Amino acid sequence: MTFVDIKPGQWVLAFYEPFGPNSLTLAEHLERFTSRGGGWDCIPSNEIFHLYRVSRATPKTYHVDEMDTHLRAYVTKTQYRGNVIAAGTKDEMTELRKRFYAIGKEADDQIDFAVDRLARPVRRRVYAKARKEIHKLLPQHFGRGE
Repeated sequence: MTFVDIKPGQWVLAFYEPFGPNSLTLAEHLERFTSRGGGWDCIPSNEIFHLYRVSRATPKTYHVDEMDTHLRAYVTKTQYRGNVIAAGTKDEMTELRKRFYAIGKEADDQIDFAVDRLARPVRRRVYAKARKEIHKLLPQHFGRGE
């Protein structure tokens, strides 16, 4: 496994450990984000992806002296390098998190719009049929001929 090259003073964009790659490679896991939230569609990007300022890097871990994380996150000062996505300035990593997360959201929004547009005529027919069945089942509540 190769890790992202990180140096003290840099900020890293990393998966918050519970959302990390686990049994997948980092590349495989990143590809899951072609859809909204990479499978965690109700979770905001700042909960899945954290920003950490590196104070010291070792072969498999790095130490953090500053962080930008989700409020409820339980974070230790030592982090696993396998969860690091990229390194740079804080502004660059903030923008990367925003842009990366938006890709899957936009893809799912396009799919939802297309599915809704295609389903609209079917939905109208099915609801009209259901309405007729309700009227037939309970005619005393509806006028004649409905």
